[in-house]
Amino acid sequence: MPASRPRTRLRIIGGIVTAALILAVGLLAILARQPQFSAAAQELGLSTLATPVAHPTATATPPGAGAVHPLDVSQQGCGLGTPGPFANVLLDALHPGSKLRPNEVALTFDDGPTSYSSPKVLDVLEQTHTPATFFVEGQWALKYPDLVRREWRDGFAIGMHSWDHPNLTLLSDDVLHHQLADSLAQIKATIGGDPCLWLWRPPYGSYNQRILNAAQNLGLTTVNWDDTGFDWQLPGAPVIANNVLTHAHPGAIILLHDGPAAREQTAAAIPLILDGLKARGLTPVTLPRLMQDSGYPGVLVSTLTPTLFPTPTATP
Repeated sequence: MPASRPRTRLRIIGGIVTAALILAVGLLAILARQPQFSAAAQELGLSTLATPVAHPTATATPPGAGAVHPLDVSQQGCGLGTPGPFANVLLDALHPGSKLRPNEVALTFDDGPTSYSSPKVLDVLEQTHTPATFFVEGQWALKYPDLVRREWRDGFAIGMHSWDHPNLTLLSDDVLHHQLADSLAQIKATIGGDPCLWLWRPPYGSYNQRILNAAQNLGLTTVNWDDTGFDWQLPGAPVIANNVLTHAHPGAIILLHDGPAAREQTAAAIPLILDGLKARGLTPVTLPRLMQDSGYPGVLVSTLTPTLFPTPTATP
């Protein structure tokens, strides 16, 4: 009997140790489900216990800080629901079946936004209260979401310009779908809510019927241009402005760029372009507004939205 006592004690101690280990593993499993613990657990070799950390929910812009409700799509021409998609590729914004010829043009900017190129262009447009349309790449919407939200809050119209600017005619159907659908989804997610986005521009203006069909299946109207500043050649602000003004006409869609290369020349050319347009009796508006004013059916830019960049009332 005395000899059995040590073995009894060992069994008791063993049971206590086993229970402690079970409890410790259980605690680790619980902690590993917490985001704060996941990184530490992985560093300690406990990654098999950790679950992926969810991305934090974006904090809403506080009222009074220039916020626009994510479902405010009035600048997009969506007052009657999503327009189109229109079968014809837009080179200008004059509806072929309408006699309306408004003395308006659409300034459009491609390839952005990026932090090192777009702010200068946005600053000039904001300071001059100039409406414009931005064709955004999906990769930049992912990397620079605040700039896309800035464009949206300012009341600019936003379209899609592929994910990373390839020649779409050379891509397989699967990759083409990624370039269109994933870009559209990323821009919508960046803006928030379910914004009405229905305009897009193919990189290099290059398309074929397969691309048009894919775009139309996503509810997208294809937009190219009939006037450009050739600003990607960096010829200098006066030359960029002269290029635009030489071909400016009622209904023109003007191609410029806000990214991804340096765009100081483009920013400097905007005031020159605006002066020249004014001298010709032409007013810059967003592309949806130009389409509405030229008679495109189903396009309605709400008149209830405050004027783009409203000028502060002068103090008496």
